[in-house]
Amino acid sequence: MTLALPLVTQPQPSRRHLTLGVVYLAAYFAANAIVDHHSLARSAVTLWSPDNALSVMLIMESWTFAPLVLLAQIGADFLFSHVHNGLAVVCAETTLATSYLGLALILRRGFGVKIAEMRSQDLVAVMALTPIGAAVTGLVYCGSLLAVGELPASSFLPTFVGFWIGDAGAMGVLIPATGAVVRLWATKPWRRRIVLDDALFIAIALVFLTTVIFLSADNLSDRFLFNLAFLPILLVGLKFGRDAGALMLLFVQMALLVALDYHHTPNSNYLTYQVLMFILSVSGLALGATVDEWQETAAQLRRRQAELAKVSERATNGMIAAAMSHEISQPLASIAAYVVSARRLLESGANGERALAALRRAESEAGRAREIVERLRDFVAKGDVAREPLDLDEIVARVVALQADAARERGVSLIYETGGAAPSRGDRVALEQAIGNLVINAIEAVPEGTGRVRVKLERRADRICVSVEDNGPGVAVEIADRLFDPFETTKPRGMGLGLPLAREVAARHGGGLAHTPVTPHGACFTLETPLA
Repeated sequence: MTLALPLVTQPQPSRRHLTLGVVYLAAYFAANAIVDHHSLARSAVTLWSPDNALSVMLIMESWTFAPLVLLAQIGADFLFSHVHNGLAVVCAETTLATSYLGLALILRRGFGVKIAEMRSQDLVAVMALTPIGAAVTGLVYCGSLLAVGELPASSFLPTFVGFWIGDAGAMGVLIPATGAVVRLWATKPWRRRIVLDDALFIAIALVFLTTVIFLSADNLSDRFLFNLAFLPILLVGLKFGRDAGALMLLFVQMALLVALDYHHTPNSNYLTYQVLMFILSVSGLALGATVDEWQETAAQLRRRQAELAKVSERATNGMIAAAMSHEISQPLASIAAYVVSARRLLESGANGERALAALRRAESEAGRAREIVERLRDFVAKGDVAREPLDLDEIVARVVALQADAARERGVSLIYETGGAAPSRGDRVALEQAIGNLVINAIEAVPEGTGRVRVKLERRADRICVSVEDNGPGVAVEIADRLFDPFETTKPRGMGLGLPLAREVAARHGGGLAHTPVTPHGACFTLETPLA
């Protein structure tokens, strides 16, 4: 169908309207000539009405086509139907054109249905509203014929039912199929590489449908064979979506018309097959719409996951940068202090051996900072931890010794209670940084001059526990639940990465990090690792 030809290039709307009008008239009169011999009660009502479906689609393009639709309907009545009362024709066709004008406006303006851009929700609107619109229009149209004496009262109900099924069935097939043709023309899938399996699947489905339709149309008692058409229609809709399903339904409708004419099926039986066709259309298009919605949802989910992966990657990169800044701040501060001390010693003319010792310490801290950066990069980015034999007692003692100067500057008492050798396996640098973070936090948390920090190492069954206890204000209640969340801190210049990294280090060594309040005030953090 070319009624919905909203091509991209439309420099002259009047020329496009003229083209649509000419194509509509040709298709309208051709459709009437084909289906007129299936009219009911010597009226213009046929058991399949593609002409009325064409009228609705044309008016959906523009309501200004309504007068053309009315003229085409009147002309077709005089040319093909048995109605010769001019007044009856004008009255009946005016009500018909007005009714379909209303249906087209409801679909286009009320629900935003565009044939060339039909979405799943548009398809649902078409399948729901066209049967209702056909029923209302059928009542008005048949009532008009009855009022002017062109339709016997005894024929009103069967004529109305035939009108309803014929119009609803035609619109349910032609509107989705026209949209599918327009979209296929725009995307030109035949230019792509044809998948042999898909082509074979479609060919088998067409052959199967043709066979089933011709066998079922031979005799009304064989109509149950028509139910077999549901299988390929549903499979096509499930595999290719609603557009392929709509085109397949159009093929079934055309094949059914040919088969019924070939077998000279009477109109009374014709209506039964049209009802089956309508049910098939609703089922196939509903499944196709569901498949398209599922595919669109899956595509959106993949896009969201890709976006989330990018955000996660940026967050990880930021975490690495922040963690490196956090962890190397201490050795950099030590390097600066040792270098300043060496400079002062050299400027004062003091013994050069003391200045040299300070520079050696600065060199040692620089190497430690480099090692921290390398290990932290692998740790955060890859999750790697070295597995080497180590003694936690030695590591804790080194940490306490490194922080002794910082504790003295604040007047804080720093005590280490050792439990003796504590053999384990793990990453020396990572554990040193984790325990160092706990000690630094404790020193900074306690009050100057009266603060006390106690570091204790002890064995508990097959675990080694390093606890850091202080007499500071303790952890605020409002942050206790998110204490180990990254970037959660109460320090004015803190980054909130020390505790999360320490807990992660403990977890990757097969242990953990826990917080316990101290009575009457203070906090205790305990880091556990397995005993070697």
